[in-house]
Amino acid sequence: MKCPICSKGTMEKRKDVMEQDGIEFEAFQCNECGEEIVTMNQLKVLAGKYRKLRKAKEVVFAKWGNSLAVRIPSEIAEAYHISEGKHGILTKEKEGIRIIPS
Repeated sequence: MKCPICSKGTMEKRKDVMEQDGIEFEAFQCNECGEEIVTMNQLKVLAGKYRKLRKAKEVVFAKWGNSLAVRIPSEIAEAYHISEGKHGILTKEKEGIRIIPS
């Protein structure tokens, strides 16, 4: 697609990162003037990532013997019926770690 600003360049898909939040997104950038455009579909994906980030809670890591412990906020513990002594599974994933209560 032609650039709507300079009409000389071609819009090429590229990936970038919102530095302040570390969120990856896709956009189109003109290879001539550098103008960037985000389509509605790309914007929907980006908005979904921000909604997920807004629901996130900050946790504190603490030393526990030779390991680290994570404090889980009470509203999350209540929502997933997590209590002292309950077991779960910890997995390593592309974006980070995942804890699944059992």
